[in-house]
Amino acid sequence: MKRVISELKPLLADIYSPRDEHSRGRLISLFSSLITSFYNVFITGIFYTGFLSMYGISITGVGIVSFIPYIGGCFALFSPFVLRRFKKRKTVMLASKITFYALYIVATTLMPQFVTSARGRLTWLIAILFVAYAQYALFSPGITVWFYNFYPKDNERRTRYIYLNQMFSSIMSSAVLLISGIVTDAVAASSRAGELILVFRYAAFALVLIDVSAQWRAKEYPYEEKARLRLADIFTIPLKNRKFMMCMVLMFFWNFICTLNNGTWSYHLLNHMQYSYTLINLMSVMYTVILACSSKMWRKLLRRYSWVKTFGICNLLFIPTELIYFAMSRRTAMLYVPLSLWQNILNAGFNLSYANILYMNLPDEDSTAYIAFYSVGANLCAFIGMITGTWIVSLHADTPFLFLGFEIYMVQVTCLLRAVFMTVMGLMCFFGWRAFTSRQEIELVEG
Repeated sequence: MKRVISELKPLLADIYSPRDEHSRGRLISLFSSLITSFYNVFITGIFYTGFLSMYGISITGVGIVSFIPYIGGCFALFSPFVLRRFKKRKTVMLASKITFYALYIVATTLMPQFVTSARGRLTWLIAILFVAYAQYALFSPGITVWFYNFYPKDNERRTRYIYLNQMFSSIMSSAVLLISGIVTDAVAASSRAGELILVFRYAAFALVLIDVSAQWRAKEYPYEEKARLRLADIFTIPLKNRKFMMCMVLMFFWNFICTLNNGTWSYHLLNHMQYSYTLINLMSVMYTVILACSSKMWRKLLRRYSWVKTFGICNLLFIPTELIYFAMSRRTAMLYVPLSLWQNILNAGFNLSYANILYMNLPDEDSTAYIAFYSVGANLCAFIGMITGTWIVSLHADTPFLFLGFEIYMVQVTCLLRAVFMTVMGLMCFFGWRAFTSRQEIELVEG
């Protein structure tokens, strides 16, 4: 741990020293990442699944709810036309963010108090989430462009910046996950477990307001965009940038893969495998420890192999875990811990390498159009992944079937599919990394 701290000191001074506007912007970005990691613990992942299960939402319903964000996210297509009406955008963008979380947290938490049937709750939940994501999709690409100004231009400093943001965010979320998981398990047998989850959600909304207050202090720079932007430009402008489009192919394909069991896998661990909140959260906490211990190794790999090739290596090494998860049953439940640890090692590499792929070939001019194109494509592909995964899960839902003597749930079939697609992704990135990478980075890697 002393070695990790000694390594962090010069990195912090270089990236977050408040000597200029860009460094202060990175400090604000770090604070926002930290507090977002805090409140996301209570409104996403295992606690979100617990919230849905508490009100009678089945595994199929969880799958349906999980793909609503990707439908609403497609409204990012109109983001450039809305944002260009504002010379100063941060007020309206942050107002949209508050509206989103007011609907996502407060409205969905209050709704079950007035709607009693499981079917009615699912219908209202879908409607509220759709409105929340649709309106936020019009403004959230602008927030991405706004804070992209604070990214270091130098490749090495950018790697350190991404690593530090992820590192500190992971520490924050891990601490909250562990403590909240223990508390939730302690009251799980009582009638107060549901109340605790609701309290967590309201506390999360209070933290959202603090997050928005911090982001308000970041400097807003002028936006370099064409005076007149047509709807077709959102597609035609990015299409002219070959390297950017190659990165989009990679990111769209990855969004499809990731969402095949998004949401339903947490439901499986919690309800089918009957793992405790504490165990599931502890495995998430281990990611932070592993990230801290393995960051130097991953940064070396990024310098040696590039962002994309490192991403491909992670895919290939991840495949065995998905195959084992496909066959894992209650009889082999002990495999969850070693598999989670191995996945956490690879997730450190995944997150560091993937975080920069969007920005690798992103130009300054018309960046809102590029981000809108990415948002629409990523959401569509994620939606297709969710539809596919939800359909597969719905075939048997909560009823297992026998496969070579093992009880298999349909959600585990999505692990098998993920293994197949990760093989394609890994080989594509490992052998074809130059097609995604700028000439300058290729020279750095091969020089």
